[in-house]
Amino acid sequence: MLPPRDDWNGIIRGFKLLYKKKGSSGQQTVIILGGESIQTKVVIALEKYTEYDFQVLAYTSVGDGTKSPAKSVRTLEDGKR
Repeated sequence: MLPPRDDWNGIIRGFKLLYKKKGSSGQQTVIILGGESIQTKVVIALEKYTEYDFQVLAYTSVGDGTKSPAKSVRTLEDGKR
């Protein structure tokens, strides 16, 4: 879902999907998704039976918006959810 239009700081150029292993102190992996119509993304090469925290943010020409609350997801035996 897009942020409320009143909260936009310009035209939304796309989204950034951020994720990392739950509890990890390492950097988040960032996937840039261009355009405001992107609603799904398949993330590959995840470890099996591993919990990950995912966040998303919208970005404009002004910069990045606020990150969404983290959503935790555990992968299955093949590294997919």
